[in-house]
Amino acid sequence: MSAPAPGHPALRGLRAAGDGFVRLLAALLGTLAYLKARPKRRPAPRLGFAGAWEGVALALLAIGLVASAMVLVDPLIPGLRPRLNREFVAFADRLTDLGLGTVILWPIGLALLYVLALQPRLDAMGRRVAASLVARLGFLFASIATIGLSVAIVKHLLGRARPQAAFFLPGPNAQLTFDWLVWKSSFASFPSGHATTVFATAVAFAALYPRARGWLLALAVVVASTRVVLGSHYPSDVIAGAAIGAAFVLGMVKVFAARRVVFAVGADGRVRPMAGPSARRLGQVLFPKAPGAPDGASGGAPLEEAR
Repeated sequence: MSAPAPGHPALRGLRAAGDGFVRLLAALLGTLAYLKARPKRRPAPRLGFAGAWEGVALALLAIGLVASAMVLVDPLIPGLRPRLNREFVAFADRLTDLGLGTVILWPIGLALLYVLALQPRLDAMGRRVAASLVARLGFLFASIATIGLSVAIVKHLLGRARPQAAFFLPGPNAQLTFDWLVWKSSFASFPSGHATTVFATAVAFAALYPRARGWLLALAVVVASTRVVLGSHYPSDVIAGAAIGAAFVLGMVKVFAARRVVFAVGADGRVRPMAGPSARRLGQVLFPKAPGAPDGASGGAPLEEAR
């Protein structure tokens, strides 16, 4: 079979995807470099904890829950899926995709690329609005992508057998089988990448939209639980992934807040999201008025609807 011609649509698509990935990676590294160079300010941000010792106590609590689940609950999981209702399993199979990094990160990444490409054509006010949006998208992308990629590597290095693989392993404690550096999908159970990603996403959006915190965390719990229903992970994997994802994003909130990017810090150290541009202003910037269009119209939805 001959290779496609240089101008073949498939090659153009691959080249465009590669360019997009490189730009996303550059945007991620640029965000981290910007944060490193930006000076910290006082007072230091505080996220509900009185100090470092409370954070250590929470970390020990999470470790205790993971260890307890490994010993007491995980042995009950191998072979669970065939005993569950088919419709319930099918629903869980559809819902679990909400925890995929690609499902979450590609829309954020493409939105980030779109705003970055739009910036040079904007006026001074438009660039300020775009910069505000880029900062928020950068926070989401850096927080979710960094921990998601890290956990994807770590779980393959640890090599814990997934429940469906452990079901066929000999011994009374097959759920504790770790095959380091095996680098197989069937031995990449701990921690759960889906749980890490979905909890990182929920906490990151909850930091930006505190009023939706309860709904976001409830959805994260449901999506993470589907990993156990489907037999892809143990409860301990999900608990560990949820704790890691949430803790990392909270740390990123403190990093951004300490530099007064995206988040503001009150006199008592409490962190709150900065006020962003209105929906009307975003509509004007993201969907510029087409040439010859009447006043009040934009390339996208009418501005009255954008309110």
